Amino acid sequence: MARGRSGVISKEYKGEDNTAYHDVIKLFKIYRVVNWQMQIKISQVKRRFHMEYGTDVDEFLDTIYQAGMDVERDLASEKERVEAISRSNQYLRLIDEAVDLMRRYHPQGERYYWVLYYSYLSSTKLENVEEILDKLEPHFPQYTRIHRTTYFRWREQAFEAVGSILWGYEGESERILKLICKDYEEK
Repeated sequence: MARGRSGVISKEYKGEDNTAYHDVIKLFKIYRVVNWQMQIKISQVKRRFHMEYGTDVDEFLDTIYQAGMDVERDLASEKERVEAISRSNQYLRLIDEAVDLMRRYHPQGERYYWVLYYSYLSSTKLENVEEILDKLEPHFPQYTRIHRTTYFRWREQAFEAVGSILWGYEGESERILKLICKDYEEK
């Protein structure tokens, strides 16, 4: 096995397909965009359902199930949108679960969490490293000021920690990560 920048890449599968989902930096860079796009899609679906059916999605689905309608057949036009939302949601859940696991159990988990949070996970994108360092400061009162090199070292270590968790997922999770990378790479 060869050691990749972030994650382990086996020699048999070395190449484009393997590196697409093993690039933890790429996954974190698209996190905010995926989250934003998902919120928009969910909002659009909710608004559309309310306009067309005069009710929210949950009430609508309850009504359909009670009436014995086939959701697959009757909502075929919404299927693609629902699948995109589902894929995005699965991706966000994978990242969130991996970050949460790292935060709770890694010896430096709390530190790494805040570095990733302000760098990639918060809804507000900070302008530069100095702003990130300002936000980190209250979480680490033992440091007079966190240096840029320390921040970059912690960030790289956080990527490695989360990457080791993510690449432990199998099958379906790998497929979701690859699809999300492909979906958001094209945009």
